[in-house]
Amino acid sequence: MIGLFAAALLSAPWAHPLAFRPLPDWHTGASGNVRSAYVGKRNYASAPKESSAWIATGVRYRDPANADPPNATLKQLSPTGIIVWAVIYENPTASRSRITLDLARARHFACCEGAYVAGGDYELTGSGPSRAYSAIVRIYFGSPPTRTLHIRAQRALDQLRLPGPR
Repeated sequence: MIGLFAAALLSAPWAHPLAFRPLPDWHTGASGNVRSAYVGKRNYASAPKESSAWIATGVRYRDPANADPPNATLKQLSPTGIIVWAVIYENPTASRSRITLDLARARHFACCEGAYVAGGDYELTGSGPSRAYSAIVRIYFGSPPTRTLHIRAQRALDQLRLPGPR
């Protein structure tokens, strides 16, 4: 019985894969738990996991949920379109700082590998509770973001539910 309890605690972040809560006029999707592409080919007792999810408006999502970046979708992003994409993954060297889901704290980058996005890529990174996993959140805008687009993107970002600690 104690062994089952310990196993449940160790897998807690993966018990409920990453997802966005529904938001009117937005579409969502998720990968579920899949083998991680973020940790390289190290020797692990079990395959490291990742879980990704997206929420989008102003575009039909065309990529697999774990595509980073989602180039086919980005190529179709309308000027008022927004995509918020997130991934969590097992990482034994997870960042000491916890991710904060606040768009005002995001770093801005020109975007992307393979698809031009007029508004660029805003990125948040950090770890989950108790450093149980690492997290990356990317926000894509179809045009340089206005205050209204920032508010809409933050509302979508607020729908992301990160799993609890181990």
